[in-house]
Amino acid sequence: MSVRAPKYPNPTIAEAVCDIHFQVKEWRPSLIGEFFKYIQNEYPEMEPVFEMGLQLELGPSGAGTKIIPQSQKMRFKHKERPIILQLSENAFSISTLPPYQGWEVMRSDVLTAWQQVEEVIKPLVINRIGLRYINRFQKETDQDSPGNWLVATDYIPKGTLRSQPGFLLRVQTHLTIDHILIVTLGDFKTEREGDYGSIIFDIDRIAEREMLPEQAVVQQEMDRLHSDIWQVFFSAKGKKLDELLNRRHNEQHQS
Repeated sequence: MSVRAPKYPNPTIAEAVCDIHFQVKEWRPSLIGEFFKYIQNEYPEMEPVFEMGLQLELGPSGAGTKIIPQSQKMRFKHKERPIILQLSENAFSISTLPPYQGWEVMRSDVLTAWQQVEEVIKPLVINRIGLRYINRFQKETDQDSPGNWLVATDYIPKGTLRSQPGFLLRVQTHLTIDHILIVTLGDFKTEREGDYGSIIFDIDRIAEREMLPEQAVVQQEMDRLHSDIWQVFFSAKGKKLDELLNRRHNEQHQS
């Protein structure tokens, strides 16, 4: 049964990302500059981003990793809103940072940005669309287990929910031959976190097949991916997490 995602007063989304991979007839580095000119009124900041990948290798001495340089991306930051675009010769992504304004707003932002990519880059075909929601909620005690926030589902076993600090769960499921769901649940703690750190609930939904690079196709696929992500989140949401999501701003300051 499909359940419509509500717009919570206190969303736990640390980042929501839509990632679109595509093919072009002929890539020219100058297209990055043309794209920037096209969007610079809204996205006046541009900077290069270099990412490195790791490849697992098996040899006579056992397993090891090899660093693989990835293609350079260009990052564009919105002048007012917490939105970041990234563009390379075969991929485009748009990230929404807090405060999350709801799916209708994000979908509109993605479609607007993709239209700009279409008009400048002119992709021939889309071969992958991904939608990823990274939720983060702060633990309230050192022994605050994930089972205090979440309930067991098809993707989250009871054993993980009973775990002490230091847990990590990653489940990758092929729903069909070209549809993938990745659920990650784990501890997260940095110096900027509270005394007890946070729980990360990361849901990544991917469609890998050739699609027409049209607005209607992108919207239809995104709606399907978002619906699946919401179903995973909704089915795992416990009472404590529901209370946090519905907490009003004034209640947060009082607590």
